[in-house]
Amino acid sequence: MLNKQLLSPKSIAVIGASNDVSKPGGKVLLNLQEHKYKGKLYAVNPRDPEIQGIKTFATVDELPMIDLAILAIPAKLCPQTVETLAHTKKTKAFIVISAGFSEESEQGAEWERQMVETVKSVGGVLIGPNCIGVLTPEYAGVFTSPIPQFDPKGCDFVSGSGATAVFIMESGIPKGLHFANVFSVGNSAQIGVEEVLEYWDKTYDPETSAPVKLLYVESIHNPDKFLWHASSLIRKGCKIAGIKAGSSEAGSRAASSHTGAMTSSDSAVEALFRKAGIVRCYGREELTTVAGIFMFEELHGKNMAIITHAGGPAVMLTDALEDGACEFRICRIPK
Repeated sequence: MLNKQLLSPKSIAVIGASNDVSKPGGKVLLNLQEHKYKGKLYAVNPRDPEIQGIKTFATVDELPMIDLAILAIPAKLCPQTVETLAHTKKTKAFIVISAGFSEESEQGAEWERQMVETVKSVGGVLIGPNCIGVLTPEYAGVFTSPIPQFDPKGCDFVSGSGATAVFIMESGIPKGLHFANVFSVGNSAQIGVEEVLEYWDKTYDPETSAPVKLLYVESIHNPDKFLWHASSLIRKGCKIAGIKAGSSEAGSRAASSHTGAMTSSDSAVEALFRKAGIVRCYGREELTTVAGIFMFEELHGKNMAIITHAGGPAVMLTDALEDGACEFRICRIPK
């Protein structure tokens, strides 16, 4: 499960930091500074003594004790780096944004397994690899933009795809959607959508937790865990909407090359969503629109008015709403 070192780190080291903000290690360091991370921030790069105004360490061996490490280095260097940090720097949280793991080759899958074994041996948490990172109200640990506005009572969001997470945030921001936390889990080597749901469920407080959860799912490794925690959250008053991608045969193959995991059966996921009470969406605009509706107070009456400047849209919306057995009053605004 997620830990305090990931969610509220007192120190962060960017491994592979750069002065070039077009590179992941440069952009993530820039985001951390621009969005006012208040803890201790370190940079590791063997070539530059100072990066973006921060004194640089040549190797991870020179670092002090670190809560969270964000890795933006070649995949082959990651297992040893994780081992050094975990065993000598007491690091308990890792975000590996590097690609080149199980989504590419068996060798990459082996590097992935090595990292997971190391992290588990110290009771730590690994996000990724092959992800954009994590966003919380305390730090912007991603190498992408835009960074949304944060609100503890906004939306929590977990995505199996980093780029899709960005597209969904880009869709939600103009609609006025705020976010509480964003997790891009990438290959889900240790932490996947199910584990994030588990954390949300076990820590849910109706007074302080985000009331809306958004999901982008390509594969579900543990359907029982997924169903248990999604259902539990909804019973507690939470609202959940999600996209299940890779429903076609070709889409399934594309998803496999994307994160290295086989997608779950579309019919099985459809049944899972329905049983849990998750609203299934089929695109980013639909997902963020549903999220926006979820953010309003729940309507308890049966009457609904449609106010429109044209008759046609009112007719279509009336058709869409009729299954809800509402009573409608249609008013056309005079020209």
